[in-house]
Amino acid sequence: MNNTKSSLILLLLLFFTSCARGPATSQHAEGEDKDLVEAFDLKGGQFEKFKVTEATEAKPVPAPVVKKEVAKKKTKKVTAKPAPEVTVKDLYPADYPADYKSYDEASQKIWATYKPLVFKDEEFRFSVKYLGVTAGYIILKTKGLVNIAGKEAYYYFAQLNSAAFYEMIYKADDQIYTYLERNTFLPIKYSLVQRESGQSVDDLQLFDHEQMKTFYWYKRIKKGQEKKEENSTYVPKYFQDSFSALFFVRGLPLKPGDEYEFPVATRSKVWMLKIRVAGVEKIDVDGKEVEAIKIDAETRFPGILKKSGDINFWYSNDDQKRLLKFAAKVKIGSISGELTDYRPGQKIE
Repeated sequence: MNNTKSSLILLLLLFFTSCARGPATSQHAEGEDKDLVEAFDLKGGQFEKFKVTEATEAKPVPAPVVKKEVAKKKTKKVTAKPAPEVTVKDLYPADYPADYKSYDEASQKIWATYKPLVFKDEEFRFSVKYLGVTAGYIILKTKGLVNIAGKEAYYYFAQLNSAAFYEMIYKADDQIYTYLERNTFLPIKYSLVQRESGQSVDDLQLFDHEQMKTFYWYKRIKKGQEKKEENSTYVPKYFQDSFSALFFVRGLPLKPGDEYEFPVATRSKVWMLKIRVAGVEKIDVDGKEVEAIKIDAETRFPGILKKSGDINFWYSNDDQKRLLKFAAKVKIGSISGELTDYRPGQKIE
């Protein structure tokens, strides 16, 4: 299965098609950057700028004091000069990729239709099947609001663990964290920590929107061999990361026949995600019939835009648009996920 498709399903389903040897590495604590700091020896600089702190509630602004009106002196009328015209050349660095400019123009129209649909403390639990057998479980959580890089952001978390009996084949304990700017729903920070019997992976991506760049660190240990990467490059003005895209879709109108295509940034690479609303249908979810919006998702590589894979998602056809199911074909067989437990949260206005 290619990296793009595995990224879209939380970068967490790839291990179901593997068969590796060796014991699983140690587990890690939710919400901590300890593993990443140790893996990449991060100190200060960009990493310090993206440190996460608790969000504080805004204090009410006191009403302005109304003063008694007094007679005003006549002043000379000054005609304001028109503001200088802003061109694309002024908005982008000289070496900004031309393709990204066209992406930005198209994505701006999509973001204009987006309305936040975020629920604090919302939690999903999915049963994941490979070749018809329950191989693991995925938990998705909306943790609420935090402060990061001087901005208020939504904080999302995902965890995948292999089923107990499946650990004899492959054991996994994977976690993803992503932070999205509240005002724009653009990614600010993404991290993946995989602790599996076949590999150990640490992946950190920081998105600096002022510089229009991503800063990326990656480390993988597999079969005793270590691979490390570090890079920084431009990203489009509008994009999602491979995890946040699942939540971004919820805020789109999703009317039958609608089509959306926008960039996704993964490990300093940009690929395109195209989704089409196939329609509304009745599906079975954990033994109950539910009306759902079916979405056909298609991933494409950048540049030549070669087709890479298809995935189907089903969201509830109501005002919450909960993710209910997903399915994808892989090299051998297929992978599917179904919602088995859901805890509602409080909507963040």
